Amino acid sequence: MNGMKSRFLTGIVAIPALIFIVVLLPYRDYFAFCLLFILITFVGSLEMHSLLSKDHEKLPFTSYTGAVLPLAQYVQFRYFPEMELTFYTLMFLIGLTLFIEIFTGARDNFHGTWERNSKTVLNIIYPGLFSSFVIRIAFLENATWYILLFFLLVFSSDTFAFFCGMAFGRSNKGIIKVSPNKSIAGFAGGILIPAVLGLLSAVLFPAVFTYSIAEGFALGFLTACLAAVGDLIESSFKRSAEVKDSGTIIPGRGGILDSVDSIVIAAPVYVAILTLFLGV
Repeated sequence: MNGMKSRFLTGIVAIPALIFIVVLLPYRDYFAFCLLFILITFVGSLEMHSLLSKDHEKLPFTSYTGAVLPLAQYVQFRYFPEMELTFYTLMFLIGLTLFIEIFTGARDNFHGTWERNSKTVLNIIYPGLFSSFVIRIAFLENATWYILLFFLLVFSSDTFAFFCGMAFGRSNKGIIKVSPNKSIAGFAGGILIPAVLGLLSAVLFPAVFTYSIAEGFALGFLTACLAAVGDLIESSFKRSAEVKDSGTIIPGRGGILDSVDSIVIAAPVYVAILTLFLGV
């Protein structure tokens, strides 16, 4: 019960704060929102670095590069829309990782080169590269609505998965070994409710969300599916590192990654559907 109360209290603080920042501070292409998520990504990268370093392997520079890619995304869309700044930044960070190993790998006669390079590149991509897609939502037309819809879909996925699992999932748990407490009922509730919300967005606000009812349903369904996958991906990281939470910064939730794992994995598919298939 204490855990549930903590989740509830965190939610009633975080959600109004998010709405306030997005709705009332849209200046300079939602700079306040983007800055907030860049800082969140930075802390999440620190937590990911800690998970990757549980075997005492020293990784180069990744503990403070998590914010670079979403920052590059904001700078690109705000100031240099014709330049693939985010892509070049990604290539620079990966190339720098490989270059550094030339000189630092000698400490173990390069026996750990594969593992160090792989972990470092993973830490650059997750959560950094995935988080950059959250920044991209801020540059869509009617961005306020699309930012709020995205977080509504992801938060409702997490919320209804939790409550449907508690109500109907006692006899159908353990299907996915990486997170044995997850249930079929929880997954169903966490996917179908956001799909209905996506459908309703097209019905209730057709002037803003110009896609069809079926497209709205698909948008909500697929975003929720990836949100669920994001939670499972982070669970696999924590199991490998043999920890319960990625951190302790958020009461009732654990670390930053424990709260944004669904967000960062769902964001790319949400953006892709809107821009590639729905023409937003």
